[in-house]
Amino acid sequence: MPDGGSNYPIARFVQRLIDESGLRRSEFVTRIGYTNAAKGLRRLDALLQYGEVNEVLLQRIVNAFQPDPGELERALSETEEMHQREHADAIHEAEEGLRRRFRSFIWVHSKDGAHSFLSAMGERHVKTLWFQADFERLSKAEQLKAVQGRVRGHYQQTGGKYPGFGAILRYQWADSFDTSVVLDITGNVIEESGGRFLLPEAWLELHS
Repeated sequence: MPDGGSNYPIARFVQRLIDESGLRRSEFVTRIGYTNAAKGLRRLDALLQYGEVNEVLLQRIVNAFQPDPGELERALSETEEMHQREHADAIHEAEEGLRRRFRSFIWVHSKDGAHSFLSAMGERHVKTLWFQADFERLSKAEQLKAVQGRVRGHYQQTGGKYPGFGAILRYQWADSFDTSVVLDITGNVIEESGGRFLLPEAWLELHS
């Protein structure tokens, strides 16, 4: 375990129990009932370093040392709040990274979707329509006009369907990181406020 201790309340709580017991970490996990000391140490270190609570480990500590229930509950509750804040911060950081890297695109909605990892890779390739670099410098009106032309040309070129994915139903233009516009197969706008629309890998990065 790194020097300097942990900021997690449950880690400080358990570390105090270890200090008060006078036991080394290896002796501590044996004392609470682990016959496999290496396994016990892995779980203990995860708690002491990252505030990761293993229910079996915690119950063994409670059984062996009978700590104050109220103090234990506070430590667990405060640790959970810290983890939630960390998760929210991580999502915010990932979102800011995606926002900086965002490029406008059109997604082709079809009757059927991907049914395997390989078909998902193929779907991502064929259903995402990108623009040239100078597209971003156009006004919104000029962008929409270009999008509508791209939609009509794409539908005509594909014959209105994708092998393996079926008929093309509509198009969704992600005009910004936070907004999108839905168009029908002739390029007419059918929903101006389509909401945020991210490509699958971006969505996974944001929510992982």
